[in-house]
Amino acid sequence: MYTLFGMIPDAYAVPRRSERKPLRKAVVLMVESDDPETLHEGETVDMSEHGARIETETPFAPGQTLNLIQPDDPTRSLRCMVVWTGDVSSDGHDQIGLQFLDPAPGNIEN
Repeated sequence: MYTLFGMIPDAYAVPRRSERKPLRKAVVLMVESDDPETLHEGETVDMSEHGARIETETPFAPGQTLNLIQPDDPTRSLRCMVVWTGDVSSDGHDQIGLQFLDPAPGNIEN
């Protein structure tokens, strides 16, 4: 990766453990808490073997644990941790970065 001027290598670039693949899919995020079934809607932006980037209207905080549920197959749930949050601002949605805490089953994109 290079800087704006294209001459100096970016010393902070860290290679990813797995390739991100663009994926737009509705998901439900269930916050792990004492409250029964605190559910929030979201949509994937991209996904990899180790995590996902999600757009959501709900603010989350790094360190929160939640379950990512696919509405078309609610039996497939992935336990995740929020590792970063960001503001998309153009449409009012936030983005969150999730790390899968359990190994993701094959073909999560389907």
